[in-house]
Amino acid sequence: MKWEEITYYDIRNLDKNKTVVLLPVGSIEVHGPHLPLGTDALSIHRVCISVAEKTKSLVLPPLFYAYVPENRNFPGTITLSAETFLKTLEEICDEVYRNGFKKILIVNGHGGNIRPLRLFLREMMAKRKKYELYIYLHTWAVIEDTIREVSETSVHEHACEIETSYMLYLFPRLCKMDRVSGEAKLGKKKIVENVEAMTDWISYAICGYVGDPTKATVEKGKILFEKWVEGLVKIVREIKENTEYEKIMSEYYERAFGNNY
Repeated sequence: MKWEEITYYDIRNLDKNKTVVLLPVGSIEVHGPHLPLGTDALSIHRVCISVAEKTKSLVLPPLFYAYVPENRNFPGTITLSAETFLKTLEEICDEVYRNGFKKILIVNGHGGNIRPLRLFLREMMAKRKKYELYIYLHTWAVIEDTIREVSETSVHEHACEIETSYMLYLFPRLCKMDRVSGEAKLGKKKIVENVEAMTDWISYAICGYVGDPTKATVEKGKILFEKWVEGLVKIVREIKENTEYEKIMSEYYERAFGNNY
């Protein structure tokens, strides 16, 4: 069910009203000295493929290029501007809709994308888009309970025990575990409490990773991956069966824009 691997004939004959199209979005950025730069996109794409197999959905090629200005101080990071990132997403979604598909789920694999993705949802509303757009924002939302069950460490966020575990399970040949010897040194998470500042992530993740990835195991990764897929399968099935979205948005557009809609 990979978009790039099927033919135009297959696309033409799918049920456009029920098929959910998944767009995995990751990043190209530092993940410590031990994980590949494309970790976020590689992992979320693999999750989406497994979800699609269980729900008869379509998966677009993963978007590696995203929003990562906070990690430009590490070699290898490639970030788009927020404007380019959102415009790219819009044109991809518009093209999916032009092909007849109404239900689009962006599956986010990178925490730094959360802010622009929230804005994207509102911008598409302002532009009166007619497709049903959903965004799975928080990468680990459906596995938070599982993380608490399997983790031995308390710091989970980036290239940590958790992320390293599922990368060991999914892409063992890309993991360089001999390059980490223990817990990451961390800086100040907030330079001023209760406000956000440009310094926050930069001053905190000074090693390019957090937590203790040496506690990661393949076994933990397998458990996390399977629960991840299970959680997203439930979401996709709910989206597939949803019949309220179009009605709600049509009524909103009529009230908000009147004759201009």
